[in-house]
Amino acid sequence: MYQVDYICNMKKQIFILFILTVPTSIYSQINLENFSGSATEGAVFAQMRKTRSYGNDLPTVGSPYVNENFAEGEVFYKNKSLGIYLYRHNAFNDEVEVVKPGDESIKYVKDEQGNFVPAEGESSSLATIKEIVLKDKENGLSLSLTTINNEDGALRNVYLYTLASGKNYNLYFQNRVGFKEGVRAVNSMVRTTPNRFTHFQEFYIQKNNEEVAYFFSGKKKDLVKVLKQGDTDQALNIINEQRLKIKSREDLIILVNELNKE
Repeated sequence: MYQVDYICNMKKQIFILFILTVPTSIYSQINLENFSGSATEGAVFAQMRKTRSYGNDLPTVGSPYVNENFAEGEVFYKNKSLGIYLYRHNAFNDEVEVVKPGDESIKYVKDEQGNFVPAEGESSSLATIKEIVLKDKENGLSLSLTTINNEDGALRNVYLYTLASGKNYNLYFQNRVGFKEGVRAVNSMVRTTPNRFTHFQEFYIQKNNEEVAYFFSGKKKDLVKVLKQGDTDQALNIINEQRLKIKSREDLIILVNELNKE
């Protein structure tokens, strides 16, 4: 492992090259507080990962992106702002693509929907560091890398959007995109089936003394799996008194906010 003091003394160009080539596991060992300016940016923004292939040239319905268009977001590292960037979330690859606004060196092309987007190789990706938070300037939602226990019980590091946070619980949702490969028609009697991206939203609840956020189905019987011991009865009372439908994002936010008051 390279010593941080040694890295700090390296020339800026060599440092940035090093950061873009080290494995993801090393990122978490680098203390960004020792860096400033473009050196910090070099640690926070990495090269785009290789895009997952669709495997064919059939027409495609839907998009791997939560929104095809870039939006403004402010990037933070440990609550310190690193500036405003343009971003879009590829939920199929689970990668956050970022571009520095006003950078005239970046080349843009038109995509199939007519949107101007950075040409291949012109954008960067948020490094997979949990301390990095991106806050959307328009809707105020924060996006960050979080460890989840998903519906199948598997542990994963994924990007989650924060819906509510407090002293007892954090509530998140995940934009997840599935892909179904199309089928080419074998004769004129059969239609070609296009490739298709399908978007899903899943909720996760994190107890504030734990590192892992747990999948929540939206069913009352599953509250016991995600809440602290003793909070289930209180949650059911809140649901009944306020007539909440906790499969709804809005009502689930109300429930978590109420639990954070105690």
